Amino acid sequence: MPQLLLDRPAFTRTAFDPVAALRRRSLLIGGAGLGAGILLGGCGTDDGEPAASGSSAPAERQVQTDQGPVTVPANPSKVVAADYYGAFALVDLGLIPVGVGGGNYETTGAYYGDKLKSVPVTGDYTEPDVEKIAAAGPDLILRTIDTPAALYEQLTAIAPTVVISFQKLSLLEVANRLGEVLGRTEQATALLDSYDQKTKGVAQKHAEALAKYTFSFVQVASDTTFWTLGPAWTDTTVLLDCGVRLAEPSKSQTEQTEEYSFEKVGVLADSGVLLIPAGPDGVTASPDNAALTGTAAWKNLAAVKANHVYPIVSGASSLGTGIQLAERMDTVLTQLATA
Repeated sequence: MPQLLLDRPAFTRTAFDPVAALRRRSLLIGGAGLGAGILLGGCGTDDGEPAASGSSAPAERQVQTDQGPVTVPANPSKVVAADYYGAFALVDLGLIPVGVGGGNYETTGAYYGDKLKSVPVTGDYTEPDVEKIAAAGPDLILRTIDTPAALYEQLTAIAPTVVISFQKLSLLEVANRLGEVLGRTEQATALLDSYDQKTKGVAQKHAEALAKYTFSFVQVASDTTFWTLGPAWTDTTVLLDCGVRLAEPSKSQTEQTEEYSFEKVGVLADSGVLLIPAGPDGVTASPDNAALTGTAAWKNLAAVKANHVYPIVSGASSLGTGIQLAERMDTVLTQLATA
């Protein structure tokens, strides 16, 4: 299977398209991992603090989900991520799932790869295997994409099932909602603070370069077309939080992506800096870029001639991966200032 190009549909409010989603998971097969100092996950299945002996804390509580209120364990510790979006978000909050959708997590970089590579696979990236989920013995099932009623009924027969579609949420909202569901609000708050400090720090540290240049994040869409990523795309929202100013046509896009033929690469002429997806190391350009970056029209762009093309990690599907992107932008802007 060729490397998939994009990560996840950012904040989309349309129906879930599993075929499109499978093309939008480059981070799961090609992104670099986060440093252990940024995220809150530790070794083992659950690194949260256990309740004190003799505690009168309730064993269960009720949380709000896309399917209405659901009663869940007060401190779930055996969670199955029944599709791929939730796996990283669980790790961000210090909880290693007992089952995950899909595989190839070992290629996502040291941090996530080490945490998830040995977790049993309980279905593919979008379709869970109900029998495998049951065999994992979960005390909670997390489903982060739209879920058909028949499947929801099957899952709830195994364990309390929380459906929170990440397609309808920002990365900040994802961390907040999961913090509430998992009883890990302190961890979620710490993660939110880390993201806020990192993105604001990048914006302040590199104010001069950010004021000087405009940026476009470009991804190959097919053998003959490319996308510009608009303000609503997940990765782009992180860039904006870092103080990046988008060039046209990205700046005015109302859609998350806009597709152009390679012959239209001139639409990027106003971009002072071009960002392209990195490969597995998070630094070197992904080979998938070559179809576009090898064209004469691309090489004739002013930003390319000025060597202002930078690979960045793509596929921000959790707040921790957003921090990873902000870290990469810190490095890119440092290099840009001295270019």
